[in-house]
Parts: sequence; structure tokens; C-alpha cells
Amino acid sequence: MKPDARNPNLDQLDTDFLYHLGLDTSMDLEGMFGDVKYVCMGGSSVRAEDFANKAAADLGFEVPEGGAQPIGKTERCSLFKVGPVISVSHGMGMPSMLIFLHELAKLLDYAGAQDVKFIRIGTSGGVGVEPGTVVVAEEGLNGKLEPAFEQVELGETHTYPTGLDRQLAEEILEARGEIRAQLGKTMGTDDFYEGQGRLDGALKPRYTEADKMAFLKRAHEAGVRNIEMESTAFAAFCLRAGIPAAVVCTTLLNRLQGDQVTSTPEQLAQFSDNAQRLVLQYIRGQLEKAAA
Repeated sequence: MKPDARNPNLDQLDTDFLYHLGLDTSMDLEGMFGDVKYVCMGGSSVRAEDFANKAAADLGFEVPEGGAQPIGKTERCSLFKVGPVISVSHGMGMPSMLIFLHELAKLLDYAGAQDVKFIRIGTSGGVGVEPGTVVVAEEGLNGKLEPAFEQVELGETHTYPTGLDRQLAEEILEARGEIRAQLGKTMGTDDFYEGQGRLDGALKPRYTEADKMAFLKRAHEAGVRNIEMESTAFAAFCLRAGIPAAVVCTTLLNRLQGDQVTSTPEQLAQFSDNAQRLVLQYIRGQLEKAAA
């Protein structure tokens, strides 16, 4: 985290309890996390554990018999560490993700970790791309197709830009190999149903199929290639903190062709694996370069 972004109020705390992680500054955080270089965040605890075990196998790090074990509390998220890689779940949506971004950034600051990159790995709805395509975000756009994240603080709305690290995005894309991947803008919304213009939610929508298609086509023309529920908050936080960040999400469907996810469980597992493999290929290349 860049020094001018760090909260000076933290210096007044005898112990900072990172409540949702189940960690605090009375622990040897430097010994536990001082060597971290990559924080990889995904929505579910299952995916976080799966990615940790894939990272161990792919990058050549040992894990206990039975697989990677979570560190700290597991009620709200699961955090794993494999070599210089943290794999952690962030739940669904921006409010949940922001909690963990704050606590992870503090954790790594207290640990003295240097040159850390944050990468969100997830699933999304594609816009004009084939299901299974991995979109590496150039920028996060909100539900109004603006490069901005709005947050209410003490009753006032504040707007933060949502730029992402272009060099990091291009380096990740270069590691794609046989994986179908491309750059594109990622739209982050506050909801899976009406916030993303779906017609299959519980409530009667205020818009029609024609309205939905007109908006999705406008989003596509603006450069949007996928839609999820975290990118703008993630991008805004990391930009404020001075943390190089990337959003790498595989697409489960093409929203220009429908709202429902109809792929088989086997196809969905492969689609999800595409984004994880791309990030692991990038990390492996960076570690090999550093060791050369």
C-alpha cells in the first residue's frame, strides 16, 4: 500500500483485530505473511481452496496431507497461503469484497509484504463473447457504464475512479497459451438480476426484452465484454491503495443470447478452471523470471 493511502488512525491501536479474517496484530504476521507477492480472490470458499491446491501443485509448493488448510476464521471467508500466494474467498458482491480488501491490505501492511499484486478471479456473464472466454479487465464500469465507484460515507456520496493496472492485465493475457482470453471492460453491478438487466428474477421488471437488448448492445459498443458484481469496488479500492490489481473472469454465457446459465456442470467446471489456470500460468512465469 502506498504510504499516503495508509490510515494514520491505525497507529493509535494497541491491537488491530482483523475480525472477519480471525487474525490480529498480536500474531507474528510478518513471519506468516511477509513473503506474500500475490493475493488471489474468488467468490466462494470452495474455489479459494481449489485454487490453493492447484497453486501448490502447479508452482511446486508443499501443502499438508489432505490439502491446503485455512488460516484464521472460516465463518465469513476461507484464507489459504501457498508459498508467496494467498488464495482467499470474498463472498458475493461489493460490500462483502470491500470488507476483505480492507482487512487484507492491513494484514499485508502489518506483515511488511512488498510489491504485492491483487487479482480477482471469478465467473461472469459474457457480452458478445463465447462462453468459456476469459476476460482480463482493462477497466471497471458501473451499472451506468461509467468508470466510477460510488460509496456513501457519513451520509454523503463519494465517487472514486476504477482504473486497473494496464501492464499487469497485458502480462496476464500474454500468459494465456491455449486458453481463450481477451482484454475488455468489465461491468460491476449491485445485483445479479435487475441490476444486470435479467428478465428471470422474482419481481416484474420495469423494462422489456427490447430494452434489455438495447442496453446490452450499448454496453458492448462501450467495450464491455463481461458483467459481474465486484469489479468497480475492487478496482477503486486498489487504485486508492496504490496496489497493482487485475480482474480475470471467465464467462459462463453470452448475455446477448439469453439470461439463463445452461451449460452442463462439466462445462461450467472447465470454464471456471480457465481463469484459474491463466492466473497460475502468469504467476509461474513471474516466479521463474524472478528466480533466473
